[in-house]
Amino acid sequence: RDYSIMSKPIYRREKALVRDLAVCTVHMQNGDEVGLSPRRRTIVRALRRSATPRQRQCLYLYYGRGLSMQDIAKLLAVNISTVSRNIGNGERHVVEALALLEP
Repeated sequence: RDYSIMSKPIYRREKALVRDLAVCTVHMQNGDEVGLSPRRRTIVRALRRSATPRQRQCLYLYYGRGLSMQDIAKLLAVNISTVSRNIGNGERHVVEALALLEP
């Protein structure tokens, strides 16, 4: 996967989390968990159970498709701050679920 096409804010995230979200948002959209590690299964399940449909959509477009926040805002006809907030809130659900995995 070529991460150079993604917008700059994505680089503020931990690289492992970015890679996991890129994979997991696609699996979340497809509705499968086949071949995923326990960490990635936890991410997919957290997104399905805790994130709102709009948060999941924004995360998929941002991480899974590599669109910039500005492009997502245009596509969804919303303000860029709305996209940013949805991505941040969706990521928060994932981080909270991952924290439960750690001893």
